[in-house]
Amino acid sequence: MLILLAFKANATTYTSATNGNWMNFTTWSPFGVPVPGDVVIINHNVIMDTTLAYTSGSITINSGGSLTHDSFGRDIWLNGTSASFTNNGTTTMRNMLLSSGSFYNTGTFNIKSFANFITLNNSGSFNGVDSLYNNGTINNNGTINIMTFFNDSIMNNYGTIQGLVTVVDSMWNEGMFLNDVGAILKADSATNNGAFTNNGTIQYLQFTNYVNGVFQNNNSFSFDDLTNMGDFTNNGTMIGAKSMWNNEVFDNTINGNITLTISFLNADSLNNTASFNNDGIFDIGDSFYNFNTITGSNTGSFTMQDTSYNSGTMTGSFDFCDATPAPSSPYIDINVGTVDPLITYCSVTGIYLHEATNFKIYPNPTKGVVNFGAQNQYIEFYDVLGQQILKDFANQINLSSYNKGIYFVVIKDKEGNHLYTEKLIKE
Repeated sequence: MLILLAFKANATTYTSATNGNWMNFTTWSPFGVPVPGDVVIINHNVIMDTTLAYTSGSITINSGGSLTHDSFGRDIWLNGTSASFTNNGTTTMRNMLLSSGSFYNTGTFNIKSFANFITLNNSGSFNGVDSLYNNGTINNNGTINIMTFFNDSIMNNYGTIQGLVTVVDSMWNEGMFLNDVGAILKADSATNNGAFTNNGTIQYLQFTNYVNGVFQNNNSFSFDDLTNMGDFTNNGTMIGAKSMWNNEVFDNTINGNITLTISFLNADSLNNTASFNNDGIFDIGDSFYNFNTITGSNTGSFTMQDTSYNSGTMTGSFDFCDATPAPSSPYIDINVGTVDPLITYCSVTGIYLHEATNFKIYPNPTKGVVNFGAQNQYIEFYDVLGQQILKDFANQINLSSYNKGIYFVVIKDKEGNHLYTEKLIKE
């Protein structure tokens, strides 16, 4: 066999003739064993009992066919401009390195670790990925189930990126990341130190926009805790189940809407450069702390249910609503900083948050039925991931069929303007 392989001059097209091992002559038609440079077409269940390095030639697994490594674990290295790998069936292997060539997946690809330096196109599914490193371009129109992910170049997600069970354990972006319209990204610990644009849906638990990070949210972004140490722009909806810390530059535009369950901190203790601009809506379920700079126009509003503290500068003409206000202007619990006289207090919506008795949401916690008083209200319900689960015009709803947990009730007027937000617990 070695003599035959050594003196082979021209590429041969091999098509699987039966189920069997790659290195078995009887698996293929014509009779022989494919080597790098050959064209391989798999229509059966082929066991990969050798590691392959392709500098030319191609491997295609058709629908109904499979290529599966043996118990030793096998790898494939694609390292040639004329080398290609196409999976339309099922592929299972240990590691894959794409240095040069072309790769397409429309089927099921099971792999432990993956390193990509080319253009990778996926419209199928990647499963069981322990680690993925990208220094090329990934266009994902399918599903990637992954444990750890490092993007050093271009990632375009038009499908779903999630963890092996629920969320990606850790994700770091140093390149350009696009989560486009209709796309879903779920991760536990996520860091952005590159350029990130979200036009779809993101569900993070712990998120950090690092010092070189430029992040723009244009749609739906939910998180547990968020830290911004770079440049963050919000043009969409953000819902935080816990707290948020701005350490650098954050712009909540006129289209931005942020709902936070616990507290907000605007502070840079090292350089005192933390700057938060609010031209949109920012509802805080607990406390507000500003040590540096808060700005905003008359379209912007802050609401908070507990302590408000300012030892920095608050400038502009935004609206500020503390549900436990100080007895005199400025209506901030603790103010040892500077407050612009153009700032208003609970006037943008016409609803004073400390007069929340206008909206009776009871019982809370609830086992099912939730009441909103005598009059119908425009109601929206969101889960802790920021997904809208219910929308109605009513004075009572029944949540008996929903899972136990924390939800957010948003009440709006008939024009869609935000009036009130409250955390609701379903027992």
